[in-house]
Amino acid sequence: MIRLIAFFFALLCSVPSIAQQALLIDNMPGPHAVGMRTVQQYDTSRRYGQAAARPIQTVIWYPARQGGAQMRYNDYLALFGWDDDFRRTPKQGAQVVEDWLASFVGKDRAAQVATERNATLWAVRDAQPVPGRFPVVIYSPSLSSPAFENAETMELLASHGYIVIASPALGVASRGQKADLAHAEAQAADIRFLLAYAATLPQADAERLAVVGFSFGGLANVLAAAKDERIKALVCLDGSVRYHHKLLAEASWLKLEQMRTPLLFLAQRPNPFERVRFLPDPSGTALQKMKNADVYLLTMYPMEHSHFATSFLRLDPLDFNEYTRDEVARAHGAAGRYVLNFLNGTLKGEREGFAYLMKKPEQIGMPPHSVYSQFFPAQR
Repeated sequence: MIRLIAFFFALLCSVPSIAQQALLIDNMPGPHAVGMRTVQQYDTSRRYGQAAARPIQTVIWYPARQGGAQMRYNDYLALFGWDDDFRRTPKQGAQVVEDWLASFVGKDRAAQVATERNATLWAVRDAQPVPGRFPVVIYSPSLSSPAFENAETMELLASHGYIVIASPALGVASRGQKADLAHAEAQAADIRFLLAYAATLPQADAERLAVVGFSFGGLANVLAAAKDERIKALVCLDGSVRYHHKLLAEASWLKLEQMRTPLLFLAQRPNPFERVRFLPDPSGTALQKMKNADVYLLTMYPMEHSHFATSFLRLDPLDFNEYTRDEVARAHGAAGRYVLNFLNGTLKGEREGFAYLMKKPEQIGMPPHSVYSQFFPAQR
């Protein structure tokens, strides 16, 4: 999952005080209950190390009928145990999860992590779907991260009438990814695989389709959209497309100025250069190059890069600096509502969704000056 990144944070960040309360994202569910199911798939067109086919653990959230036992966060964690090897037994998968947690969770945080693992979420495993056809959202995780990285936002979207599909961010030949073009293109190919799968689902309206990506997944989704007109909208949660300009330049086929896919980019707060953990690549301005697409750029001032994934917020020893964990969780919830409204505008034709993006923070229940919204309309 995020072992290397999490270990990096464990070294650099001071450990906060323990609070015996699970992460609270203050969003309310939509009109639908949420179902979640998994499918074991293989992409036989690509190898995976010595294996003849690439495993694609497919996680699906969908509008469902009421009833059934809601999942706990530990149920999502269990997915990590077999997300690159479907042959593992439940016992073997559980050990993979424990080994991963032990690699960066110290004894002084054990109580907090235990609380998070026991937290109740919205989804019910294998719940009965509701009838109807719904827009599709593909989620593309950050570097080496699992499909459930932002399960709470996926549940929010499903409760408001979306089919959400995700797979883990695997390397080209092994579990870990590298931040290079080969791995970005492999993740983009995973997105296209899921697009094809979405077209087979009775609930899915594959003519209305968007891709949401966090960090490195917010670069892979742009690569995917550049080659696939089925993608009608893009969301980047502090996506690497804003930072890895040299990598983008290696993709000589990529013409950002020709892209017409509307984009919502939710950005971390600007940091003084001396405080930047991952130095940005200032060699280009990818968002400005997308001059033929509508681009919404929203800067979330309470949030740093890692705060855009609840797997980090729940499990990693993060330093929230002048903010509290609850304040960051509140901002994360607002980010989810921005994503929902953008998708309502692009995929459902609800103009008020776009208007929501430009409201002042206090109009949507956030502190004044906590979000700065900018809109760059297409020049075409």
